[in-house]
Amino acid sequence: MKKKCIYILLCTAVVLTGCTGQNNLKQEDGQEIATIDFNDISQNNELQNNESELSAASQQYQENNADSATSEKGDDTESSSQETADNINQNETTQDLYAGFIKNEVPVTVASDYPQKDYVIYNLEPGKSYTFSALGEFVNKRYFNPEYSTKTSYDYAQYVYLDSSNSSAKKLLVKFSGLGIYSPDDDSFAVYVITENNGQLYLTDSYECWARSFTKACRNGLFVSDGSTGAGDHYAGVSALTDTGKIEEIYGTEILTGSWASYVSNETIYYEVFAGNEDIVFSVMIYTIGEKMFYTYDLSECTDNQISICETYINRCRDEIGIEWVTQEVVEEALKERCSLLGVDYNAIDQAEEAEWVGIEG
Repeated sequence: MKKKCIYILLCTAVVLTGCTGQNNLKQEDGQEIATIDFNDISQNNELQNNESELSAASQQYQENNADSATSEKGDDTESSSQETADNINQNETTQDLYAGFIKNEVPVTVASDYPQKDYVIYNLEPGKSYTFSALGEFVNKRYFNPEYSTKTSYDYAQYVYLDSSNSSAKKLLVKFSGLGIYSPDDDSFAVYVITENNGQLYLTDSYECWARSFTKACRNGLFVSDGSTGAGDHYAGVSALTDTGKIEEIYGTEILTGSWASYVSNETIYYEVFAGNEDIVFSVMIYTIGEKMFYTYDLSECTDNQISICETYINRCRDEIGIEWVTQEVVEEALKERCSLLGVDYNAIDQAEEAEWVGIEG
């Protein structure tokens, strides 16, 4: 009975249209159900000749439009598909702009909050635009002073695309190598971070490395650093490239071994405790996590007799200097909080795979 009523309604609709052209039955989401052409059929016989087609169309219409929820779900799917398409188009546009910069076709503007360094003569000027070649000329001017160096240009340039550590937004990093920062021919380099925003490219951050320091750029937007300022003073840390194009430190660790451990107190206390035992392999780690500092120590390489000496030093640092020693578990909790604040997955630190740089010709 229900099919018959729908059939009569459909037939009535055809008659009212006057059979003047092609009549398409469609779902609410725009999908075509059936197409019936009446132009070559006489009006008197059209209902009889197309009865089976109309019946099939009505049946399909019932199945695909059982209730309004199904239609709304179709609309949601279409909206989601459109959003996905928009994201793909945006990614294509961003990639094109990045590629244009590498080809010296699209300029990059120095962001208003690009970090300025007081200890250098030449800084990138906020608001000023640079092509790739112009940025390379700045690098040469910045790092090669004719009073101290006969070299006038960097050796080679490379680029890499990294994910942001707190999103999937891609950033372009450009590296200029052979800068002689620490010593001639030390293959030191400077890296510049370029970020797309609303169809414009901005230079948002940078870092440099030389013979006694190194920073590894990783595919997931993390940077793993290590370095040394002396035989017993080492540095290690991890930073994150955020979706704003800024490099934010997750943590930094200074590792002080042997006599370098005296930096946490003073030389008087250290030499009073370790007099004649300066060769003890005793290490102190100072973690900087956000605005907080955490002190830990390592006695794993000490003998039983040496441990008692080290514990004396640890206690005097606490009682006389006010050093608050913490466990590694406390440090890990602070790291998790820091990662959460930055929107970074804490487990990503152990999954940092080094990215592969690509050479730039010319």
